[in-house]
Amino acid sequence: MNLKIYKMKDDVTEPIYGSLNSACFDLFAYIPYQSSVRAFTKDNKIVEMLSPQDSEGNNFIELPTEWRVMIPTGLIFDIPENYSIRIYSRSGLSTQKGLNLINSVGIIDSDYIEQVFIPVYNNSQEKIKIYNGLRIAQAEIIKNDKISFEFISERPERKTDRSGGFGSTGLSWIVQKQKK
Repeated sequence: MNLKIYKMKDDVTEPIYGSLNSACFDLFAYIPYQSSVRAFTKDNKIVEMLSPQDSEGNNFIELPTEWRVMIPTGLIFDIPENYSIRIYSRSGLSTQKGLNLINSVGIIDSDYIEQVFIPVYNNSQEKIKIYNGLRIAQAEIIKNDKISFEFISERPERKTDRSGGFGSTGLSWIVQKQKK
């Protein structure tokens, strides 16, 4: 399958797979010098940030703690019908820097044909510099299977001997390991 991609400018970094067996492809921040990026303060005020350059000529934005920002990619995807793209945080940025996706997983539907933005949140206790060309997120294309909904008049019967709800099976292995 080919995914058609429109680069809004010639200097936009193209998506790549990090390795031969990568499940997802990497998306890169596109932050030209003096470009405006929409951010949201921890008080939910909308702020337009202009990207400066560091002493070596690298373009970036600096995201204060607990702020959110829409990072442009400079890409427009032509996603085939019945497919969507899922956007995920990069584990290194999340664990080492505290930079996470705002909504955990982003979904781009096939009928969205505008620039893709990566909505990130600074979950750390210090400012984070996001440079032009930074691998900001990872993505995969997914086939969408549409389902029909059937409403039933009786409560479903138990299929196993499992009881409990959310988290009811999650910690038993820890308790068993501690007993050893």
